[in-house]
Amino acid sequence: MTAKPLFYKLPAEVARRRDLPSAAKVIAAVLIYRLGENESCWPGLRILAGDTGLSVGAVRQSIRHLENGKIFAVQRVKGRANRYRLLIETVSESDTVRKDKCVKKWRTGVSESGTELYQKIAPNQNIEQLNQIQSLCPKSDAFRLAELLLSLILARKPDFKKPNLQGWAKDIDRMIRLDKRTPEQIEAVIRWCQQDLFWQSNILSAAKLREKFDQLELKMGKQNAHREIGTDRGNQVAGNFIR
Repeated sequence: MTAKPLFYKLPAEVARRRDLPSAAKVIAAVLIYRLGENESCWPGLRILAGDTGLSVGAVRQSIRHLENGKIFAVQRVKGRANRYRLLIETVSESDTVRKDKCVKKWRTGVSESGTELYQKIAPNQNIEQLNQIQSLCPKSDAFRLAELLLSLILARKPDFKKPNLQGWAKDIDRMIRLDKRTPEQIEAVIRWCQQDLFWQSNILSAAKLREKFDQLELKMGKQNAHREIGTDRGNQVAGNFIR
């Protein structure tokens, strides 16, 4: 039996806006679907292009329309994927896709929580397997971090072979659940290693990220410490010169 296709939903407030092109409304629907509990998300431009069938240029232009239209705030950092924060109020919970309702009923398309579905299909299995099912949700931290890693790689190498993002998400989910890494820790290391000239060519999968995580975090901390010392010394020299 084939699963019912995924549908993106668009708030009426955005749909009726005549100043927004249709492409911008499509991008808005995808971004709203991807929002986490903090009402923000960070998919790369190429990921949004893949989700919508639009060109990267059209995605970029649509994001500007959404930003100018006060639908999304966009945080831009050089060398990193944009972070998008929703500025309008979303519709009620029954009309939106929430993190705990990402697993769909196969025939009706009505959302239900991972817990409810799990109790139906595997009532005798353990909670660890339930967590693994939920981790595959595109709105989960694991999946969003997998997309972040991919978007940063694609920014350097657009023809990078498309990976199995579900597999990447599983590896990152294990980092969170089993290795006790926080999503914030993982995001910081992903962004650092994809800017480092040596590590950006070596960390090309979530499995490799997990394998080298301790080493990466130590290197990142050491580099940051050296940078702070250099800044302090520079400030001290400048102060002596002024005197």
